[in-house]
Amino acid sequence: MSTAWRKPALVRALLPITALLLAGCPDPMKKYTLDPRALVANGLDEQSARAAAPFGDELVRYLLGKPRSEGDEFILRVDFEPGGFAPIMDTIGDVEALLVVMRDFPSLEIAIEGHTDNAGDAQKNQKLSQWRANWVKQFLLERGISAERVDAKGMGDSEPIVGNDTEEERKKNRRLVVRVKNYNGKPMPVRESRIKGW
Repeated sequence: MSTAWRKPALVRALLPITALLLAGCPDPMKKYTLDPRALVANGLDEQSARAAAPFGDELVRYLLGKPRSEGDEFILRVDFEPGGFAPIMDTIGDVEALLVVMRDFPSLEIAIEGHTDNAGDAQKNQKLSQWRANWVKQFLLERGISAERVDAKGMGDSEPIVGNDTEEERKKNRRLVVRVKNYNGKPMPVRESRIKGW
């Protein structure tokens, strides 16, 4: 074979390899990052998750040092039948979020306060508010949270946040509040020995 014929054959053989190498080359105009957390933290999925579960998001941010105008008080959005102490089960998302936060922050101690409006007998309202606060506490205890970390107190109608003149105002006064009593740490760190067992 002549040398002239071998060179074009060699070029033809190298063309697909060269094309593959060029196709795999990074685009110098594109911004690459090894840390996608900024995209995740500000992405649409994260924003919609925060909007869907504001209680857990606000509580975690508070524990990590973000100040808030409401201080250490967080309202659990839970619906109850009128006069009942057990919640409507498809409205306990905030209570489930509280459980997750309590597990993730093992030094967190809270008080759960039950509040009612002023309709009806004050003694019955106080008992009802205590039963509702106790229900949340029992929910947490049955799922492994230590009793020393959770207090439950019925406040009855003694601490309204608005007047009790309209149904809308009375609805705002009927609430469960989580107060951070003590928190002096950060989430439990993941140790290497725990991961190696996977």
